[in-house]
Amino acid sequence: MKKLLTAVAALALSASLGVSTAAAENRTRINQSGYDNGAAAVQNGDRNGAVVVQGGRGHYSRGVQSGYNNYLRMDQYGTRNSAATTQRGENNYSVTAQEGRRLRSDTLQTGYGNIAGVAQIGDGHTAVTDQDGVDNTSAIIQSGNGQNAQVRQSGAGNISVVIQGGYE
Repeated sequence: MKKLLTAVAALALSASLGVSTAAAENRTRINQSGYDNGAAAVQNGDRNGAVVVQGGRGHYSRGVQSGYNNYLRMDQYGTRNSAATTQRGENNYSVTAQEGRRLRSDTLQTGYGNIAGVAQIGDGHTAVTDQDGVDNTSAIIQSGNGQNAQVRQSGAGNISVVIQGGYE
């Protein structure tokens, strides 16, 4: 629970401070440990940033960004977790942190100034975030086993928060 609260606090702080941009270039950092992990990051445009940190084994992550000043970060620990983030537009921000087994997170953001955060702890969760528009914010937090959440927002200024816990 402490890690979950730390992840949520970090997301809120990062969102309120904005993403710093040092130069007109794209930056990618991928660290992997364990075995049978796969990661890919594709960026088109300027000032996009991606960080992928995996651990354990059997993880898959994919980050795709096009546009200007988009940022994504995915952290996975445990076993056989999957994270995919696609962002198109400008100033979109996404954070995914997972720990456990067979956790899946998919994020799609199109537009300007959208923020998405997912934190999952446990086994067998699925979190899907799909935002299209301007200045939309979504947070999904799941703990326990077998939780599923799907958020779809379009337009401007929408806010959603999903918090789930328990066992299937």
